[in-house]
Amino acid sequence: MAVLKAINGHTGCGRIKDYLEKGGRALLRDFFNLSWDEIEDKGLDAALKDEVDWAQEMDALRRDYGNDTPWKGQRAITFRHYVISPDSGDNIGLEGLRELTHAWVRKHFSDYQVAVVYHDDNGQRIPHAHIVVNNTNLETGRRLHIPNALDMNRSLQEVARARGLTAFDNEMPKGRVGRSDPRTPPRPRTRWATYINKAERGILDAGAYSWVSDIRNRVSVAKVLSRNEGEFMRILELMEVDVAENSAKASREDWIFSLADEPSRKVSGERLGMTFGKIALTERFERIGSYHPDAASSRAILSMATDAVEINDVAELGSLAKAVETNARYSIGSSADYGSRIETLQRRMEREAGSKAAAKCAERIQELVEAREYASRHSLVPDEVPARRHQSTGSNRWQYEPQRSGSRTQGAARGSSAARLNSRERQQEGRNR
Repeated sequence: MAVLKAINGHTGCGRIKDYLEKGGRALLRDFFNLSWDEIEDKGLDAALKDEVDWAQEMDALRRDYGNDTPWKGQRAITFRHYVISPDSGDNIGLEGLRELTHAWVRKHFSDYQVAVVYHDDNGQRIPHAHIVVNNTNLETGRRLHIPNALDMNRSLQEVARARGLTAFDNEMPKGRVGRSDPRTPPRPRTRWATYINKAERGILDAGAYSWVSDIRNRVSVAKVLSRNEGEFMRILELMEVDVAENSAKASREDWIFSLADEPSRKVSGERLGMTFGKIALTERFERIGSYHPDAASSRAILSMATDAVEINDVAELGSLAKAVETNARYSIGSSADYGSRIETLQRRMEREAGSKAAAKCAERIQELVEAREYASRHSLVPDEVPARRHQSTGSNRWQYEPQRSGSRTQGAARGSSAARLNSRERQQEGRNR
């Protein structure tokens, strides 16, 4: 199914244009209601599109109508940025994505200036479309009324289905048993990405061992390293965590995590935080742009994590999980990314000095500083973003098996990990017979 993401813009379009087109990353650009129009100028020399400065044209129109000024005391939404990411199973090419995008844009934004920039800078090299819609209606001069995000996504599914592509069912999910209104999806236990209740907080503040935190740290490593459910389950096995489905009578689907050597200590994913639940994790695996460390970093992280589990070094595992989660939250691909993220937060903190937002920026800066120090100490992040490869081979291939050093050889470690995986697979085969 095609996935739609919507982001509000509050500045001029120059920055979003630079971001989308820097380094020659744009595969192609399409324009509507600008000095080039895909409908009116069809058949003309497409090289003329190179002369279009769409950011400048959008900013000028918006300024002429006064639509970049605050509205009712709130910052103006100067543009709307949508991202259409097609399903990898559809095997859609660039031209197919263009046709899908054109249809959706013409359906909703025929009276607005629109620039579409296509990328394929994800791990699978699947093309996706960035759509920038100026906030000014060309007919009325009024500001764009921001459509309901759910309705826009439903519309995209209809357009995709009409073209034979897979699509979400636009009917409201019925949820599970126990809801007064079966059409209403049940609410998650918490909206916090990571949830620590008072009891667990008290244990941690006292410096004592919390098996709930131990499980959360192991799952943190697994979810960042995994690209699909199969990898997630295999890495959890290496981390000595067992997984089971929750009760069919529960209001929401979820996984139950437990320590392999203490099966009575079990906790549901959403009890650990929203991002640890089955629903959120499944969406993460399906999302094209999900963060993942590069292959070398992934092997180093898994090696450190399994070593910590094997010798029961809870503190080291906690530090590793915290650093990995921070890297994922801020999309850290190289050492230089830490500095740029910190600088951005510092500028915001200066603008909003004395506010709660400034205090939050300070917390985030400290998180990044600690993650940078930890990653540098253990060589978990490359100095530069690795060159993109169409096909990974040899040492650049990400493997589930950690490469250890010390008393155990790398070959022995891989053999041990493989044995554990083979054992699990044999058990599964036995149950299926």
